[in-house]
Amino acid sequence: MSFRFFDRFFLSAFLVIASGWATCGYAVPLTDPDIPVASAPKPKALPESDYVLAQPSAEFVCPHTSRISAIGCFLDAVDHLYTVCRQVKAIELLEFGFASGEQGANGLKSAYCRGKQKITLPPYFEAAQREAQAKSSCEAMVALNDLYMVWNTAMAGLRQQPNETEDDYRQRIAAPYSAFAAYSQQIREALTVDASQRPVQSCPDVTVFQP
Repeated sequence: MSFRFFDRFFLSAFLVIASGWATCGYAVPLTDPDIPVASAPKPKALPESDYVLAQPSAEFVCPHTSRISAIGCFLDAVDHLYTVCRQVKAIELLEFGFASGEQGANGLKSAYCRGKQKITLPPYFEAAQREAQAKSSCEAMVALNDLYMVWNTAMAGLRQQPNETEDDYRQRIAAPYSAFAAYSQQIREALTVDASQRPVQSCPDVTVFQP
């Protein structure tokens, strides 16, 4: 007999034995019925109109939750994207030293990060503005625009300034977080006001900041 015959013979025998184990109760269960399975609590449902439109980068832009209002996502993104580029700059300073952080090509990674996030954020800002308008919150619309302007200024401020000490630089780039938090609180409080008291038709025209 050939080796191929024995190969087929042993394979057939193995399959028969394996099927017998399964039918006789010897198969290993995928889960143990004696161990309770913990299920994660379901997030509070939002009205479908308040969900952020699905975008490939949504989980990166507002990573704290996967289902969030447009305004909530923007407020999350402002802090998160600034922190991302701040960390990239910190890595450059560790690699090249503070005194050489902006020399030659040493700052290219952080420059790329700033440019990338300035392209990433605008659609989320526009979605937040639409939500504020739909909720007839004039104050929120204005504050969102101001926050967007502050964020762009802060991102540009990640570059080192001439003759700046390392301590001064670290204090300066940490300062925007307080402004982000203050605007976020103002926006959230504005949204608690009864919409009927702030009709969107009476809102002044908001000149959207263009970075």
